[in-house]
Amino acid sequence: MKDHFEYHQELFQRFDETLEAFLKQTPDHDPQSCTETLALLEQTRTAMTQREDYPELGQRLLSRVVAHFPAFTPHVQRDLFWFFGGDCLHYLGDDEIEKFQRLEERYFDSDEQADYADLRAQVFGLH
Repeated sequence: MKDHFEYHQELFQRFDETLEAFLKQTPDHDPQSCTETLALLEQTRTAMTQREDYPELGQRLLSRVVAHFPAFTPHVQRDLFWFFGGDCLHYLGDDEIEKFQRLEERYFDSDEQADYADLRAQVFGLH
């Protein structure tokens, strides 16, 4: 059973691995942009591990990925845009935002005892 943070931390870990591999195998991008993105990825990774300051760093990282590496954007789980919030919400459609809001309400109304992934599947019609 995964809680809200654990679920998103797992998604971030997969995003982290995929983005790092993408950046290292993308020679046609500006090397400085790749280096700066990798540095921000490392900062966000550390913040997620320590559970401190990760929302702001995550927003900056995802916004940077969308702006500098649009070909990678389809590989970003929509849940991460919601999780980090802020400017990242601009990358979600109104219908997605509505579903994520319902999911959050159901999760936090359950006194956080429910499995977040299971509730997500129910709200998004995956069950």
